[in-house]
Amino acid sequence: MRGITYGLYSVWSSHISFRSPTEYTEYTESTTKSAGNPVFNPLPPNAKPSILFRAECRANSSFRNGYLCARQTTYNGSLSSQAFDDHLSWTHKPTPFLSFSSSWRRALRVRAELERDRQTDIVVIAVWAQDLLRVYSAEDVARQLGYSNTGSDPRRRLDAHEDEYLVEGGIAADEYRILAVFEGGGPERPVVFESQEPSYRITTSIPGEFFPGLRSGNALRDIEDEIYRRSGRRDYMKRDELVKAIARTDWTLQII
Repeated sequence: MRGITYGLYSVWSSHISFRSPTEYTEYTESTTKSAGNPVFNPLPPNAKPSILFRAECRANSSFRNGYLCARQTTYNGSLSSQAFDDHLSWTHKPTPFLSFSSSWRRALRVRAELERDRQTDIVVIAVWAQDLLRVYSAEDVARQLGYSNTGSDPRRRLDAHEDEYLVEGGIAADEYRILAVFEGGGPERPVVFESQEPSYRITTSIPGEFFPGLRSGNALRDIEDEIYRRSGRRDYMKRDELVKAIARTDWTLQII
């Protein structure tokens, strides 16, 4: 489990450099042509989950002032195999990647590991990933790098990167992709997300100190208000996608 923890975090860097979509297109084409073998290409839009999660603590934070930023954000040339390997094998060298998970339960396991390590200010961040550029499947990259579950090196296990995604550079504040930040922890408690339009009732469990259901007494409304606070708009589609992602591994759906 400690390996997963190392694989999911990068330290904040104050030097932020994000590419425009045009610059990124040119950069990606150059990377694909020059990277050699193996070649790592970003995922196409339809291959990414809608929601990604990232757990962090104060000692290993990438989240400041609305930005999520990798440790290495200024670099020239193409992405190398070594940069991917350094990140996935937990060398603690600065890399241009941030790790996220499509699994809410995986993010909670990492949060629990940080708590056991007595880290402070632990949060789980939910990000809207649709149309997000520069996203790679960590499992696919690890497989291309020769990671396996039968080798002797525990830092190169393939199953350590299931449901993991790498975002190059980070996420800028003005993209408004951060949907929610879940603080605290504690024993899990049941929570019900109930909607009239669309009609659904989802029951799951979340850490007791997480905000859904505590702020207003209505868990779904609390999610909706959190997204509004972070993005400045009410988006029921994103609200419902986040609820589904939270409840994916342990949920009951009842049509009203």
